[in-house]
Amino acid sequence: MALRSAAAVLAIAVLGAFAARSDAQSILDFITFDGIDYIRWAEEPGRALGADDLGVEFAAVGCSFTEDRRGCPFGTDAAAAFMPTGSQIYVVKGYSTDFRLAAVWQGKVYLYQAWRNPRAKVGGDLYAIAGKVRAIDSPNDADQLVEMIARGAVGRPQAHAFGEQRYWLTFWLTDGTTLGRPYFVETRELMGGVLLPEEFTRILERYLPG
Repeated sequence: MALRSAAAVLAIAVLGAFAARSDAQSILDFITFDGIDYIRWAEEPGRALGADDLGVEFAAVGCSFTEDRRGCPFGTDAAAAFMPTGSQIYVVKGYSTDFRLAAVWQGKVYLYQAWRNPRAKVGGDLYAIAGKVRAIDSPNDADQLVEMIARGAVGRPQAHAFGEQRYWLTFWLTDGTTLGRPYFVETRELMGGVLLPEEFTRILERYLPG
């Protein structure tokens, strides 16, 4: 699990826009299916998905925010921010559709990963990564951190101030793909509303530069 320095973390301050759902629709590349909101970062350090990673077709985009803002607000079922209406959505092999989906457009595969699921009770329901994470910077603690996430209660995602301290966590998975999410120190919340114990912060701070 890679932990970026505090200086690098400031680069993700745009996530303060999560203070309102209406803001999210203007900056995030999202898709929504069956009440679950998925997002895609423009840059992921892990490998890109290919055709071999795709399972069966799952759904198709019903409306696109960039095509019809008024008729496709954030949270609408089968809505997308940038994917055109009709874009095909696929299962990602080896992963629950509650966690990952893939969109295909103009022959390219785009990975979307859940960040909000109102039915999730624990972190493992939102981020199904238990047993799939390989350690990078903290090999002795990766399993412990993932277990805390899997067991952490999920509440409603909170609004966060622009300058609130946060750490960016990159989970490198065994298939070479990644999951990147911010962890908010003051509220001990991993993006998506996963509430974590104080020990989670203490472990992360062992790897911060002095």
